[in-house]
Amino acid sequence: MAKPSRQYTRRGGFVCTVGLWREFHLNRQSDRETLDLIEMRRQLTALRSQHSDNLAIASLLNRFLVKVAFLTEPTDLAHEQYLRSEFERTLTKVKEIAARTKSG
Repeated sequence: MAKPSRQYTRRGGFVCTVGLWREFHLNRQSDRETLDLIEMRRQLTALRSQHSDNLAIASLLNRFLVKVAFLTEPTDLAHEQYLRSEFERTLTKVKEIAARTKSG
């Protein structure tokens, strides 16, 4: 029997069930607290690792990671709201792509 490739082994077991999606939403913070970009990047990176075998999801997450990669904090309230909405929209797209891939 042939030994499974390293890539197969690395990707095995990464399943994001519906119950885990809540974990990827940033905690609601008061209006006075700034967005935690470090936590956002951590969650995006973890999600990308879980879907590393799906090029569409990995590319989507990479594009958003580039937008927040070098930010230390949002420039203003409007920018913070934009980043939050983009984060939520990205998670929704990931969920839709994963559902299509799973059913197809």
